[in-house]
Amino acid sequence: MKHALPLTLLALWLSGCAAMSAPNYFTLSAPPAAAPAGAARWIDVQAVSVPLQVDTPQLVVRQGDASLALLERQQWASPLDAEIRGALVAALAAQGLRDIHALPPPPDTPLYRLKLELQAFETMPGRAVRWEGVWSLRGAGGAKAALTCAFAAQEAVGTDTAGLVAGHQRLLRRLAGQIAMALSPGAASACPAGL
Repeated sequence: MKHALPLTLLALWLSGCAAMSAPNYFTLSAPPAAAPAGAARWIDVQAVSVPLQVDTPQLVVRQGDASLALLERQQWASPLDAEIRGALVAALAAQGLRDIHALPPPPDTPLYRLKLELQAFETMPGRAVRWEGVWSLRGAGGAKAALTCAFAAQEAVGTDTAGLVAGHQRLLRRLAGQIAMALSPGAASACPAGL
């Protein structure tokens, strides 16, 4: 009988642990799309920088004008900077731009180095998700000259977490489209209009 109490307490403790729900993991990468036919253009996507206040495993949402909340059970599948970089690489590949980060480019092939600095990565449930930042391209190996562009964009979203993440995915695809446009053959050496 004296062993029954500790066993009962252990069983209650284990059932309480089991009742806690596991985290939900989210990614910014869309399902893979087929790359367009034709010769690949090469790009070296550098590390992405994100604002410190959102550089956490959990999704961070804005509540009102000055308050932020961590969604403890809603987490990114990888660190946010890596999540954005990986999704950007995939979105650029769908536009015919192949990432060769840390690898030598094919001989006699123009190579572009892309750097992205996000200055705002906001999630406002029931309102919008918003990105603001700067991206730059630097030519190497016969590629065209440098280009630095600022951007700011937002997408309307609902309140569910999947919808918030989908809004961020749409912003990322728009950004990838703008970068691909700047690298398209015959593009002017100016920032593409609008994001």
